[in-house]
Amino acid sequence: MPAELFARQPRHRPCAYVFIANLPHLAEAYGQDFASSASREIQRRLCANFLRSAETDLARLRDDCFLLWANDAFATGTVRAGASVSRELETLLSELGAEPVRAKGITAMAQLHADWIEVRPPEQLGAAEIELTLWTAQPFPDSGESRADGWRQRYRADMDVAVRVSEAVLAEGLSFGWQPVVHAGGIATIFYREGRPRIAPGRGEPASLAPEVFLPCLQRLGLARAFDRLVMRRAMEALRLRPSAHIGVRISAQSAKLDHWWASLLSALDDEYALASRLVIEIAGSGGLADLEAARDFCAQLQLRGCRIALRDFGAGGDNLAAVQACRPDIVKLDASFLRRARSGAFGRECLQGMVSLCGHFATHVVVDGVEREDDVHIALAAGAQWLQGYSVRGSEPQSHAEASAARGQQVDCP
Repeated sequence: MPAELFARQPRHRPCAYVFIANLPHLAEAYGQDFASSASREIQRRLCANFLRSAETDLARLRDDCFLLWANDAFATGTVRAGASVSRELETLLSELGAEPVRAKGITAMAQLHADWIEVRPPEQLGAAEIELTLWTAQPFPDSGESRADGWRQRYRADMDVAVRVSEAVLAEGLSFGWQPVVHAGGIATIFYREGRPRIAPGRGEPASLAPEVFLPCLQRLGLARAFDRLVMRRAMEALRLRPSAHIGVRISAQSAKLDHWWASLLSALDDEYALASRLVIEIAGSGGLADLEAARDFCAQLQLRGCRIALRDFGAGGDNLAAVQACRPDIVKLDASFLRRARSGAFGRECLQGMVSLCGHFATHVVVDGVEREDDVHIALAAGAQWLQGYSVRGSEPQSHAEASAARGQQVDCP
């Protein structure tokens, strides 16, 4: 191709796409007018925080998809399409989604997805390239999603909780209760302390929100990653302030993948190996891991940096064996239901003993969770327990009503 002809060819420029993954859900739950308002609000935030010129650096492909080219307000750094983590995209996602969207008397959260792509400048985009970009930007649908009766009411109830969590975080209303994991043979020996996030009561609200209430809501909405990132950052701060502390942090199975939400965490762990060795990352709902290969890579990368991986609620359901094989955890925490059943008779105690023995083949450390009274300690010891956790363990903070209901195996609904 002659040099002058090559020079006239449209050149591709690196840019980020931003996709509003839950825009169809917002339209179905609240109406198309609100969904359109949510789209315009995300565009406004892009223009206000990441743009110098909307004419040359931004393209709105559809209500749910935007392209943002590198400019003075948004540096792409070293862009690699398909790269698993990017600090620039982490900042983009966290700032765009930090606050709820408010319009027409409705308040809701946007679920955002972003990645790098190389396309022609806005004025040169053709229809075929736009269609290809939209196909690339749209994340895979959640295979577990369903539209059962009452979906709209459940979605709105979950979203009300998600908004309350977001507003509490912005108002410094997120706190932690600490529950120790102790040695079964000597309760004074503490393995680590699990941080349990709590949301302070808002105006006119009688009680705080326990994780048993709000975490399932965030997971159903696909909003757990942003919250897990925040909790992990708070845990890192706590470890820096307490050089001798060992801390455990619970994350959703949805978050167990290397993506842009974890860019700053991975960078910090690379720089602070001594801190990483005091951090335990507990994966909740591991039986529901949608992408075992992604979870394997996530756990391996964190373990290489010195962190320990724990699988929570083992035996509660789902394909726990596949999760163990993929994650290769350092710690397995038995679901509290095994200890509750062990109180009722010999069969329950045999099941607990069998599970403790089985889990000992999967991980170096096995934790029996759900210690709620003195008898539980003796039952767990008789089953061969190595480590114990629960509200009756010395040093645990009192449980809330929601936590007590969950401990009894009762359904905890969003308010």
